[in-house]
Formats: sequence, C-alpha cells, structure tokens
Amino acid sequence: MTHVKNVEAFTRMVSFCTGYEGKYNPGRPNLRIESLSNQLESVRLALEHVKSTKTNYDNEVNLRKQKFDQLSRLASSILRTLESSGASPEKLDDARQFVHQLVGVSPRNRAPIPSDQVQAATNRRSQLQLAYVSKADSFSKLVRSVSSDPVYQALEPELSVEGLTAKEQELNQLNQQVGEARKQWSNALINRDQLMYGKGVSLYETARAVKKYVRAIYGYDSAQYAQVKALQIVKQKQK
Repeated sequence: MTHVKNVEAFTRMVSFCTGYEGKYNPGRPNLRIESLSNQLESVRLALEHVKSTKTNYDNEVNLRKQKFDQLSRLASSILRTLESSGASPEKLDDARQFVHQLVGVSPRNRAPIPSDQVQAATNRRSQLQLAYVSKADSFSKLVRSVSSDPVYQALEPELSVEGLTAKEQELNQLNQQVGEARKQWSNALINRDQLMYGKGVSLYETARAVKKYVRAIYGYDSAQYAQVKALQIVKQKQK
C-alpha cells in the first residue's frame, strides 16, 4: 500500500468520524475532528513537499549531466590547443593524464601488463572514479596545468584561461546544487515518514487510536466500527 492510499484511508476515516456528529467526542485532543483534519492537512503538505523536492533534485541532476557530458569535447579541444601552442612533451603528458581521468579511460599507449599484475590492474580500473565530484576535480587539475604554462594561448572565450576558470566554477556549483537538492529531498522524506509512521502522534498511530475509540463507544459489532476497521493504514518502510 502506498503513502497516497494511506492518506486516502485516513481521509475516509475523518469523514466517517465527522458523520458520527456529537457522539464522537473523544477526551484526547489529538483524536478530535479538528485535530484529525489538521493532521491530515499536514500530511498532505508533506507529500506535496516530497514531490516538489524530488522534482527539483531530478532537474538539478539532469542539468548537471547535460553540462558534464560536454566536458569530453571541451577537454579534447583544450588538449589540441595546448599541443598547437608548442607545449613541452612533459606538459602534454600531464594534461593527457587529467583528460583520461576526466573522461574515465586509461591511456591507450602503455606497456603490456605482466600476467601476475592483471588482477591488480583490473581492480584499479574498477575503482576508477567517475563520480561527478571526481570529474570536476580532474577538470580543475587540467585547468591548473594548462593555465600555468605561459605558451598556452587561446583566443576562443571558452578555451581561454578565464573561460576555463569560469567552467571550473560552474561544475563545482552544479555539484553543490545537486547536493543541496538531495539534502532537501532527503529531509522531506524524513519529515513525511515521521508525520505518517513515527512514534507518538503520527497518522498511523492516530488511526489506531481512532479505531479503538470508535469500538469503545459503539461496540465491536457496530456498523460504525466496521467502517473504520475496514480502513487499512499500513506502515511503510522509510525511503
């Protein structure tokens, strides 16, 4: 049963209790109609907040992916520009290393791996960090490498040192935005779960108490108790 179905069941419970009119008059303040209605509204708002924060998180993730997907081509242009500028072989090797880290591939021209080192090399490849934070870090190292070489000259704005520095800042900002969006979504989930299934005055606990009260005042075999008893509110695993 989904969270939405649980809310629907609680909505019907509040409606039934409202229909009992004067006889439904619990002593516990949180079981009174006004409190039930307020609790229902709080849960509905919490569900909407989960939706909005999840949408915002998805949007930030998609935007970051779009921007990072462009890095491979940009890194290649940086390397070609560095080569055409007459950089030293050592500087080019450094730049290539950062480009390989950025795009997640190993250098093609390398000595054969001895058979006794194959497993170790496989493990190293499996540990290759392709996380966006690592990619941003590799790009930052590439920018530092080329910008420190006085022979690097680029008239294209996006390839200039200023343009590359701006791109570096943009990548870091994108990672921060995704992290913040993820935090907001996670907090929204925690709040929803607490309101719906937490200990104390939660939707789940309140529904159980309402059923017990209706049974107490109308009886186990009453039509009123049959109404609320049939409403299933199932505690969900936190996500």
